[in-house]
Amino acid sequence: MIEKRLTDGGFLKNPHVAVFVSEYASQGASVLGEVTKPGVYPVLGEQRLFDLISAAGGFTERAGRSVTVTHRNQSDKPVTVPLARNITDNPDSNVEVFPGDTVIVRKADIVYVVGDVGRPSGFLMDSGNLTVLKAIALAGGTNRTAKLNSAKIIRKGPNGMSETSVPLKKMLQAKASDVTMEAEDILFVPGSGWQALCCSYL
Repeated sequence: MIEKRLTDGGFLKNPHVAVFVSEYASQGASVLGEVTKPGVYPVLGEQRLFDLISAAGGFTERAGRSVTVTHRNQSDKPVTVPLARNITDNPDSNVEVFPGDTVIVRKADIVYVVGDVGRPSGFLMDSGNLTVLKAIALAGGTNRTAKLNSAKIIRKGPNGMSETSVPLKKMLQAKASDVTMEAEDILFVPGSGWQALCCSYL
């Protein structure tokens, strides 16, 4: 068809055309999850994980600190790659990615701090763990009216919601060990008028 159009258009006399495929659009890796622009990105030559994440616009603010890479020929053996806060601090995480691979940037785990604190909110567990005192600090500390001896962790388990008392006053006085929180935990620090709301929530 190309030869005919070159002849019919008067561009060449008796042209000979050879077509070679230099690259395939299907030679790409899927980058999914907490990246700015999820999609399929070309993998040409030696391609590294950070290159693909950069091509996908980088991480979102909700991104966790690990990435799962599933190689096309090893779909039953996904590889979890830990990430440092600054990804260039751990060059070993910059693994090679091949055509057909799938890269998933997981969402960071979240814990919630509610009640009589400065800034009730949900907080990302960037490093994979977050303690009660760190969560309180992120929430701007407790208010003067907070009932420190009545603080508790509300946790959803296979049998429903459960409560665990937290000796927050002693923790703040360094008289009790800090407690590690789990993903989706709710740290509740009651104050005046909060008891009814807590019971209603549960």
